[in-house]
Amino acid sequence: MCDIENPGTDFSGSGPVEYRPAVVVPQGALERLLAREGARLLAIPGVISVGIGLGPAGGEALWVGVVDAGVAARLPLEIEGVPVVVKVTGEVDALPRR
Repeated sequence: MCDIENPGTDFSGSGPVEYRPAVVVPQGALERLLAREGARLLAIPGVISVGIGLGPAGGEALWVGVVDAGVAARLPLEIEGVPVVVKVTGEVDALPRR
């Protein structure tokens, strides 16, 4: 018995859900694009991260983290037909090693 008054929805009997992305990118194509363009994007002053994520239409996109909106304005909207999603994250500092 649960001591929580309203434990929420029980998903234990749920089956698998089929995933159908809006845009189908051949497996590995986005990774190859990231490998080709990632270093070029990271060389732009103020770009602090580059990765793969979901775009505005639900398809895959390149995600670029930048320190401010001025950097974001200098980046392309897409690269080789793949949308570029830019997120202003601010400065990121790693913790020093102990």
